Amino acid sequence: MKRNTVLGYLLLLPHAVFFGLFVVFPLAKVLVMSFSEWGLFQGFLKWVGWENFGVLFRFDGYRAKYFWQSMGVTASFVAWIVPLITLVAILLAMLLNNPRLRFQKFLLTSIFLPTALAVTVTAVIWRWIFSFDAGLVNLFLSGMGLEKIPWITTMPWAFITVVIATLWWTLGWNVIILLGGLQKIPESLYDAARVDGANALQRFWNVTLPGLRNVLMYVVITQAVATFGIFGQSQLMTSGGPGRQTLPVMLQIYNEAFNTSRPRMGYASAMSVVFGVLVLSVLAVQYFLFTHERKGVRHAA
Repeated sequence: MKRNTVLGYLLLLPHAVFFGLFVVFPLAKVLVMSFSEWGLFQGFLKWVGWENFGVLFRFDGYRAKYFWQSMGVTASFVAWIVPLITLVAILLAMLLNNPRLRFQKFLLTSIFLPTALAVTVTAVIWRWIFSFDAGLVNLFLSGMGLEKIPWITTMPWAFITVVIATLWWTLGWNVIILLGGLQKIPESLYDAARVDGANALQRFWNVTLPGLRNVLMYVVITQAVATFGIFGQSQLMTSGGPGRQTLPVMLQIYNEAFNTSRPRMGYASAMSVVFGVLVLSVLAVQYFLFTHERKGVRHAA
């Protein structure tokens, strides 16, 4: 028994080393940096205590204003992207789950391929598509006799372009996951629902959605995590503009840490800590809503 225990710890050791090196150590360092003044090249300069956090909650200052404005932009992205991707992914997965659909594998591959691209490639592609002078969309509008739209320099178009690019880039994984979940729902449940006189909408609501509950929880939570971390699309497509209206919090943290004449690594670390706590709180609420509803249904049954 003791020998097996030692062997188990030895097998876990490589993962523990990487976890400590790339997760625990960076988190600990960010916490230390958030309570200090830290230079980009000088390293630790001095201990400032709660000063960096005080700046974040000093709402009359411009630095706090920029941070909370970027938090609002990020929340808007999450509120639009997560439900939209989930809904579209469910519809496409149901379409691809039809055995009578022709070219099923080709369509599935086409939907999945964009996920293999880097965010830089995705952003450049969609920036070109929505370009004012030579973009495909404006060329199409011109051909129809309509006026060109400054997609990436005016609101709400700039926000919409980032949402579309993110949807196209991340949809594939969610479709694959939901398709796998659909294929695990027994066909006998649908047959029983048809015998009871349930129409298509009732079968979707009472059979499909309950059968996808665990898969949907995974999709919604992982997509929320990914969207909270949105960065490259805004940086490369709109540069956070116009007027910081597409500048998410991750880009704001990056700008504070690296893109200022006097990098504020400690302040950026404090922003990261506050943002991380808020994200974990939202994810905890999401997890509670999914699991609590399931327990309530089980208790009622």
